[in-house]
Amino acid sequence: MSTDLRNVPNLESTRELTQTRFWGGQDRKVCVQITQKKPNGWEEPHTGTGFFNHIDLTREQAKELAVELMLFAEGREVLEGEGV
Repeated sequence: MSTDLRNVPNLESTRELTQTRFWGGQDRKVCVQITQKKPNGWEEPHTGTGFFNHIDLTREQAKELAVELMLFAEGREVLEGEGV
């Protein structure tokens, strides 16, 4: 069973990001799926490429990614091979 969470606020004018919470099994526990509609670029999506981009994350993965995204948003991203 899954539960739709609120859309990521303030992104409705661009490609909307949606969040769905789901049970990832005994090993992964509760997870979140972030889904983004693919843009209508020069090629219409078809079943081979799909209509959406998505990523599935465990709570721990979501936490670690959130830290890196905040660093990026603040202009303080860490380059590969650099320490914090």
